Amino acid sequence: MNPILDEPLRSDCVRVPSPLAVGAAAPTFSGPSEPVLRNGLISVFDQGIVSGTNFLTVVVLARACTQAEVGLYALAWTIVVFLTAAQTNLISIPYTMYCHRRQGSTAAEYAGSAIVHQLLFSAVSAACIVALAGLFSLGIGPNGMGPMAWVLAAAVPFILMRDFARRISFAHLALKTAFVLDAFVSAAMAGSLLLLWGSGLLSIAAVYGAMGGACAAAAIGWLFLRKQPLGFSRESVVRDWRRNWLFGRWALTGQMTGLAFYALPWMLAAVRGEAETGKLAACTTLVGLSNLFVMALNNVLMPKAAQTYASNGVPALARVLRKTALAATVVLGGMCLGVFFCGDLVAHVFFGPTYIGTGTLLTVLAIAALTDSLGQTAAAGLWALDRPAANFAADAAYVSVMIVAAIGLVFSLGALGVALAIVAGRVAGAAARWIMLWGFMERGAARTAVNSCQAIQ
Repeated sequence: MNPILDEPLRSDCVRVPSPLAVGAAAPTFSGPSEPVLRNGLISVFDQGIVSGTNFLTVVVLARACTQAEVGLYALAWTIVVFLTAAQTNLISIPYTMYCHRRQGSTAAEYAGSAIVHQLLFSAVSAACIVALAGLFSLGIGPNGMGPMAWVLAAAVPFILMRDFARRISFAHLALKTAFVLDAFVSAAMAGSLLLLWGSGLLSIAAVYGAMGGACAAAAIGWLFLRKQPLGFSRESVVRDWRRNWLFGRWALTGQMTGLAFYALPWMLAAVRGEAETGKLAACTTLVGLSNLFVMALNNVLMPKAAQTYASNGVPALARVLRKTALAATVVLGGMCLGVFFCGDLVAHVFFGPTYIGTGTLLTVLAIAALTDSLGQTAAAGLWALDRPAANFAADAAYVSVMIVAAIGLVFSLGALGVALAIVAGRVAGAAARWIMLWGFMERGAARTAVNSCQAIQ
């Protein structure tokens, strides 16, 4: 609960305009404009490296393997994405929100606690994948998943550690550190992919093995070269976990509610086969390049939103969110038009003739990327206001609409039906987030005005 926002408002002072209006008078970011611009550019290049590596991986697989094998890679990737998102919700996001409120030894102990939490989470994740690998080896699930799952179990702890390291770097706005980390992983992955392809040893298991090795080297290097001091104590580890859980449980619950999203590729594979899943994965990866700029903005937005609200209150936060939403609309809206006119040709050029005719699918996925970015912007505002429960309510709306739409569309439209269901769900979720965010910010701005009146009197 936020005591400031939950207190009753007086009506005998002044009428308060919308926070999105008063935000125009507040600075967008604290600090000089040049460091902000520099950080933004670094974030863009960093996200470009990450997205480019993922894109290169799928391009190589699409050229060297069948659509069914690309589908198997995508199914395994849903496991990686789910575990990474769970770690982010439970550890990285709470750390981002709270690390700026601690100084000295308490800040060092909080960073140490975060590392312990991450190592424990990685161990549990690996154990879960080992259990899945056992089921796949018994013939349960898609054919070909068994050998890959064992490799994935060994690689996942390092993949998770690398993601943790880059998000901790973003939390402290150490964008150069994140850039170097991601550049190393991308270079190692690109070299490994080309070497495996050229030697005829390319396989889905080999790709995940190379990914795990690259992330392991980067994560170990980060542990030794990081600038944030570390402190460890059993009491802090337990206390900080409880604190993080109170915040992160809402985001995790929302993610668990959103298991349907991660289940959609598996549903598609069961209904239409792994090849259809591979087509969806390739198109999703291609569209993923379109939201590069906004994803980079979001990497900066979350810590900046938390800092801005803590330092300057609701009006400054509103201005940050409004400008981010405008940038998302302009950039991704333009990309949607480009995909509509040229998407089919681009898919043919990158993935080959088997991906001809995917223009409509690409356009729908581009619209999904736009709506998702707008929803993420509102989500960052709700987190900054310490309102994670509101994000859970929006996640519930998103999942409910998506499930109903997917059940009605996936059997008849296949991958296109899945894409349409995702758009419907994301529109519902984004609308719910912005409506709730607007209400909370109205109350926060009104409360600020009341306090100003009381101070004057």
